[in-house]
Amino acid sequence: MNATPAGGPKTAYLGPAASYSHQAALACFNKDEYDLEPQESIKDVFSSIQSSTATYGVVPFENSTYGTVTFTLDLLVDRESKYPDLLVCAELYLPVHHCLVVAPPPTIQNANEEQQQQQPGIKTIYSHPAAFGQCLRFLSTHYPSAAKIEVSSTSKAAELVAHSDPNSRSSEVAAVSSKLAAQMHGLRVLAEGIQDSDENATRFFVIRNRHTSPPSFPSPASTSTSPPSFSDVSRDKEKNHKSLISFSLPHSPPGALADTLNIFRNHGLNLTGINSRPSLE
Repeated sequence: MNATPAGGPKTAYLGPAASYSHQAALACFNKDEYDLEPQESIKDVFSSIQSSTATYGVVPFENSTYGTVTFTLDLLVDRESKYPDLLVCAELYLPVHHCLVVAPPPTIQNANEEQQQQQPGIKTIYSHPAAFGQCLRFLSTHYPSAAKIEVSSTSKAAELVAHSDPNSRSSEVAAVSSKLAAQMHGLRVLAEGIQDSDENATRFFVIRNRHTSPPSFPSPASTSTSPPSFSDVSRDKEKNHKSLISFSLPHSPPGALADTLNIFRNHGLNLTGINSRPSLE
C-alpha cells in the first residue's frame, strides 16, 4: 500500500495502516516519495526519530473533544532526556469521524436471523482510549454494559475485530475506528459519526531530528478533497509560529507559576495552552 522509490525518506506513524495518524501522514507526505512506516506505539515513533532510523514522524498531540494526548505530551516533556534532538516542524488539524464497526455476519439463512444480525448483542468494544473519550455519549447510551478494551490505536482495534473468533465475533465484538480502517479490514459499519461533536478534530505534530533537514510538504490545498488545517513552520520564515516550551518550577515559593507567566506577558507572547504533568520525583 505504501510502496515508495528505493531510498525514499522514512516517515514513522502510529499504526497499523488506516489509523488516524496514518491519514495525517498521508495528508503531509506524498506516499510516492516517502516510505510511510507504521509503529506499535507513539514512543516507538519518538525513538525512531531520535535514532534516525526514520527521518520524520507523525504523532497525535491533542483532540478538540478529549484534550491532550498525554502519551505524546509526556514524551515531549522528556524527563529522562531520551529525545534531546527532537524538533516539531509542522502541525496538522485532521477532522476525526468515528464509526462503530463489526465483522460481517455469516451467511444468513432466514429473516429472523437477519434481524438478529442487524442488531448484534455487543459485549466487547475495542479502541484507543482517546476514541472512547470522544464517543462517550453514544457508547453510554447504546452500549453501557459492553466492556471497553483499550488498545494502541483505532486501526489496531479494527484489526482485532477482523481476526476475532468467527463463531462469536459478529454478535459480541466491535471496534470504534475510522471508516477507512473498516474498509481495509472488510468490516461492517453499524453506526457512523458516533463522536460526541461533529467538529471533532485531532491536532498532529510532524517531528524530526534536529540534524535532519525539514521535509518538503505538499501544498495544503492538495492534501485531500476535504483538506485538514495545515501549518508548515519551514514554508514562511516571516510568519508568526507556535512554540513548545517545557519547564519545571519549585513549588515552595508563592506565586512561582504567576512569576513565570509574567515573562511571556512582558515580552508580548500569547499563550494558547498550558499543561501540567507530574514530575515523577
